[in-house]
Amino acid sequence: MPGAAGSSMLLVHELLQRRPIIGILPASRELNVTHPTVMKALDHLRKLEIVREVTGRRRGKLYCYARYMSILTRDTEAIRTK
Repeated sequence: MPGAAGSSMLLVHELLQRRPIIGILPASRELNVTHPTVMKALDHLRKLEIVREVTGRRRGKLYCYARYMSILTRDTEAIRTK
């Protein structure tokens, strides 16, 4: 994705690598970009299945870096059932 949208996605993706669960407001503050910019970047990343919204709420949504979370939770079901 060229231009500003691609640049914003890259910024948000890099933040997700440092913090696998983020909210729009904290991400906006940390990256010094607007809320709509973060929302659009997260929406693009969601469509690419890189992030997943985990709250199911309309406001105060949290997004997780899906691939990191799948690695972190891999095989934990077997541990819980023992």
